[in-house]
Amino acid sequence: MSMIGYFLKADDELVEKMTQGDPGEIIFDDAYSENMIDVDKTWHAIHFILSGNAYESDDDNVLSQLVLGGSPVNEEDLGYGPALLLNKNLVAQIAEALNTWDEAMFRNKFDFDNMITNEIYPIIDGEDENDFYTYVWEYFNSLKTFIAEAAKERQNVITFIG
Repeated sequence: MSMIGYFLKADDELVEKMTQGDPGEIIFDDAYSENMIDVDKTWHAIHFILSGNAYESDDDNVLSQLVLGGSPVNEEDLGYGPALLLNKNLVAQIAEALNTWDEAMFRNKFDFDNMITNEIYPIIDGEDENDFYTYVWEYFNSLKTFIAEAAKERQNVITFIG
């Protein structure tokens, strides 16, 4: 089964609704589809590139919070754990930190051999490095734009892997 990373812009009212109800039911309501993106299977590679580690998020590295950080919305498992809340203040900090990330910086931090060593999903045996780089870069760039928009709109972001 594929592990897809999702990001949803959410105002405070929607966050409150999710903490009290079924986040999965709310998240996949068509009413919110314009406020959600997925990064396909690149979530783990993006996290690794931004944080330098496979699964941990570090409070001292705001970029490590983007994919695997935040606080659980509630206990509901959405496939691979609960939805996580990045509050609007954290979203603003992440957006600001991402401003310095252009393709040259991303390429510099992209260490394919280290990703293989750390078993970063979704790399498979025989994966072409350049194809994988392009795949991850395109989703990272979309996510960077999404986070900038969320920060500008003063929105929270809900993340989950499903």
